[in-house]
Amino acid sequence: MPLGWIDFSKSERNKVLSVLDMLSEAGTLDELGIAPIRDGFANIFFPGTSTIQTRAKYFFIVPYALKDMEYSTESNPNLVMKAFDDVERMCGEQFLANGTDTEGIIGSRSLGQGNWVKRTPADIYWAGLRNYGIFTGGTLSRSEYIRAMCALKKQKKTLTKLGNRNDNSENDDSDDKDAGNLFKMQFWKMPTYKENWFDDLDIKLTEDEGVFLKYQIIQSYPDSMMAYILKNNITEVFEPDKFYELKSMINLFPETIQDDYSLACDFSMFLFVLRTIYNMIVSEDKNDDANREWGELEPFLKEYANVDLERIYGRLQVYGNSFLCRFLSKSQELMANKDLDGMKMEIRRRERELKQNRAKTMHPGEFDSDIWYGGGMLDYRFGNAKVIMKDIFESEGLYVKSK
Repeated sequence: MPLGWIDFSKSERNKVLSVLDMLSEAGTLDELGIAPIRDGFANIFFPGTSTIQTRAKYFFIVPYALKDMEYSTESNPNLVMKAFDDVERMCGEQFLANGTDTEGIIGSRSLGQGNWVKRTPADIYWAGLRNYGIFTGGTLSRSEYIRAMCALKKQKKTLTKLGNRNDNSENDDSDDKDAGNLFKMQFWKMPTYKENWFDDLDIKLTEDEGVFLKYQIIQSYPDSMMAYILKNNITEVFEPDKFYELKSMINLFPETIQDDYSLACDFSMFLFVLRTIYNMIVSEDKNDDANREWGELEPFLKEYANVDLERIYGRLQVYGNSFLCRFLSKSQELMANKDLDGMKMEIRRRERELKQNRAKTMHPGEFDSDIWYGGGMLDYRFGNAKVIMKDIFESEGLYVKSK
C-alpha cells in the first residue's frame, strides 16, 4: 500500500524529506546517482576498502572471533551469532579500556552510552575479508557461513557418535579421524590466529599481522594503487589530504595507474561543476559557497566538459546503466556549450528520476541555504585507505608522516 503524508508547512515538509534522505541508500552524498562511477574508481584504486572502515585491526578481530566460534561446541546458528556479537562488543570495550589509542574504535560512542552498534565490525569488514582472500568460503555471507559452520559441527558430532559405537578400536580411530577431517578450518586463511589472541588485544597490528595483510592485498590486487603503495613503501602518499593532491607524486606509479588517476580526477572536477549548480538550484542562488565556486568554475567550463566519458563508461563497465550515462553525456554537452539553464533543467530531471517527490531540486528555497548538499570533490575512499595502509606501515616500523 503506498504511503504519503500531508504537510502543513515548508518546514514540516523539509523535515520529512530530510528523514527520507537519510533512510535512502544513496544518502545525501549521491544526490545525482553517480555511485557506480565513484565506487568503480574506488575499487580500482583501493579495493577491499569501504567508507566505514576505521582500522586495519578489524581484518583480524572478525576472523579471530569466528575461529573461536568454530572451535566451540555450540552448533545452534542463533546462539553462535549471539556469542560472536558479544565477543565483538567485548573487543570494543577492551580497546576503550586500554585507552592508549582509541581512534577508529567501532562503537566507541555507543559503548559510552551502554549500547552497541547496529553495523558491527563483521558487517563492515566482511566484503574486504572476502576480497583479500582471508575468508576462503567464496561468496558466502556471514550468516550463510555461520549456518554452514554449525552444519559441519553437527555432522562431526554424528560421525563421532557412530564411530564410538564401533567395537573395533582401529575403526574407532579411523572414524574419529574422518570426523576431524570433515571439519578442518577451511573457511579462513589466517596464520596469525592464536587461541589466546584476546589476552593481549591491541588496536594496533602486530608485525606478523601487518606483514600478512600487506601480502594478501598485494596478491589479491597487484595492479591497484593500494598494492603498489604497499609493495614499494610509498609513505609520501600520507602527506596529501585529498585524492586530487596526489597529482604531485602520481609519476611514481605505473602508466596504467596514472591513466586511471587522470580519468578519475577529470570526472571528479566535471561532477563538482554539476554539484555546484545543484546547490545553486536548491538554495535559489542564495548559497554563498556555491555562488563563489560557480564564479571560479564558469570560465573553464569547456575544459571541465572535456572529460572522456566514453572511456570511463568502458573502463568501469557502466554502459548497462543507461540512465546514468544519458545524464552525464547530456550534461557534458550542455557544459561544453556553457548552457547553465540547460544544466539546471537536466539536474532537476535526473534527481526527480532518482527520488521522485523527495528530490530537493523540486522544493528549492525550502532547505537551509548555508548548507552544501550532495558532496564535493570525489575522494574515491582515499582517506579510508590511508588509515588501513598507515596501520600496516607502522606495524613494520616505518615512519608515516601525515598532516
